[in-house]
Order: sequence, then C-alpha cells, then structure tokens
Amino acid sequence: MDIVLHLDGHCIETAAKRKYEELVNELLKEDNPEKEKQLELLVEFLEKADFRELRKKGFDGSKKMKVVVRKVEEEFIVEEL
Repeated sequence: MDIVLHLDGHCIETAAKRKYEELVNELLKEDNPEKEKQLELLVEFLEKADFRELRKKGFDGSKKMKVVVRKVEEEFIVEEL
C-alpha cells in the first residue's frame, strides 16, 4: 500500500501529519476500509520514521514535490514521484 504526500513549503513530517488529520476527518464522516489501512500505515510511519534523516535526503520542503511512502517488510521506503 502506498501513501502519497505533498511537500509544498513544509517537510515530510508535517506533510505526514496533515495527511493523518485528513484521513481521520474523512473516516469520522464515513467508514472506508482502504483509508483505515492507510491511516494505520501512516501512524506507524509517524512513529518509526527517522524524519531528521529524511529531511537530510531532500524531503525538507525546500522544493515542491509529491512523494510516495510504502512499507517493504519492516522498512519504510520514501521516493519522489
């Protein structure tokens, strides 16, 4: 499963937190198993990711980009789209 984040003047951690809020608000309105899975993955990413390292790798919001976050085995992969 993939989660797409938009970095537009803010770092990947802020983008992930905003996506979290968006998913929670959508799930409060209606049940959606797909979005529930995305939320679970996003919570784990927020808890385990090394955001300092990700910012060093260019996911610091200094340029506008879309990134995809996916989990492969026990590791999170972040790539620019």
